[in-house]
Amino acid sequence: MRPSIKVSRLHIRHLVRSDGFAGVERYLTYVAPELARRGHQVSVVGGAPVAMRQALAGSEVLFMPAATVVEVARAAARRPRPDLLHAHMTAADLASVAVGTVVRRPVVSTLHFAGGRGHSAATRLPYRALRLGLAAEVAVSAYVADRAPGRAQVIPTGIPEPPAAAGEGRDPVVLVAQRLEPEKATDVALSAWSRSGLAAEGWRLVVAGGGSQTAALRRLADTLDGGGSVEFVGHDPDLVARMRRASILLAPTADEAFGLTVVEAMAVGLPVVAAAGGGHLETVGPVSPDTLFPPGDVAAAAERLRALALDPAARAELAPRLEARFEQTYRVERHVDALEVLYRRLVGPRAARSAA
Repeated sequence: MRPSIKVSRLHIRHLVRSDGFAGVERYLTYVAPELARRGHQVSVVGGAPVAMRQALAGSEVLFMPAATVVEVARAAARRPRPDLLHAHMTAADLASVAVGTVVRRPVVSTLHFAGGRGHSAATRLPYRALRLGLAAEVAVSAYVADRAPGRAQVIPTGIPEPPAAAGEGRDPVVLVAQRLEPEKATDVALSAWSRSGLAAEGWRLVVAGGGSQTAALRRLADTLDGGGSVEFVGHDPDLVARMRRASILLAPTADEAFGLTVVEAMAVGLPVVAAAGGGHLETVGPVSPDTLFPPGDVAAAAERLRALALDPAARAELAPRLEARFEQTYRVERHVDALEVLYRRLVGPRAARSAA
């Protein structure tokens, strides 16, 4: 592994208005410990307290819960004041810009979703002024940057190297691992699974994750799958271990901003069948274009899934190429290298932490 870029010690505070533990919160548990490992003073504001504390255990990262904008603002202003505030998602952007303007600290915002801030034209207009208070914007993918106003710097998200394999073999399992919400298109995955006919070949579909669509998706699975080949396992705290035992990851979301789970699969050499849209075109697409399917096309998804499942040689050939793509592009160390360069540019030579 190449050495980290040398940057003098900074005090960095990452903020998200959240009491959950999804993609953004998981991202923070990857990046903050790596920054701390390099000698920076790092604090994380927001996220589900139990899950965040467990994920940050063993690092020197300070965690502060914050489920409201007011709580984020209070944490942002907490002494000793950081050299820089790094906000994630709009609520934290608002709180951080308000505090950063008063205490004169630069604010970085990472765009984790495509389409810019706000859910309608009426709400997007006020957020344009918010950008004036940001020192820099980062996009997790070119897909996100292309759909954001202004010029966000693309710094692809990185994840830690997964633990070494324990030598288990892979089971005939297709894994779907995501939030069970409408935008994730889990119904497409269930329909493609049913159409693939893989249940008759002894394969199973495992759905990991939870959300508002869980009950409806269970009913759909019961309707489509008379043989009981679909298993819903809920949130899995050791998803990497499950990925090492599965044989294929099915990622049906058409407009994934980045696709953290897909990159986690790549890191352990798990072949991916994915919708050909969003961040998937940047992550798995260059390595495995033949396993992408047109978004929402159940028939094509089923065909790609069946072809890969019944070709163990193709899966074996694909695995090391996926791992190499992860090593070259998506390790957390590379992501933090780029963040450190950005932080140094914004903080400048002062870099001294101040309690003022």
